[in-house]
Amino acid sequence: MRVEIRVGAYNSRRYGKPWIARVTDWPVGKHPVLEFGATVDLQVCEIEAEPGSIVRWGQKDYRGNNTTREWGIVCADGSVNNSDAVRCRGHWLAGCPVPAEAED
Repeated sequence: MRVEIRVGAYNSRRYGKPWIARVTDWPVGKHPVLEFGATVDLQVCEIEAEPGSIVRWGQKDYRGNNTTREWGIVCADGSVNNSDAVRCRGHWLAGCPVPAEAED
């Protein structure tokens, strides 16, 4: 299914292009392996991901004080449940069960 993340308007002289990626592998003691999606326009990123997949998204701040790097788990309805690296690693090790719905 297509997973979409929306980011707000931004000044392209200060911020880099927003990005989205799906975790495809997470070797022991290493960083996760990512498969990157596409930036449709400068406010929407999208990627193909199944329910239960772990996704990351973010945006670089060239001034260095507002860079974002988010984690999330794709829900059965296609929404993304925001999470953190520790919970996502546990989710990966548990075999990626599908969360029922996103938390607000």
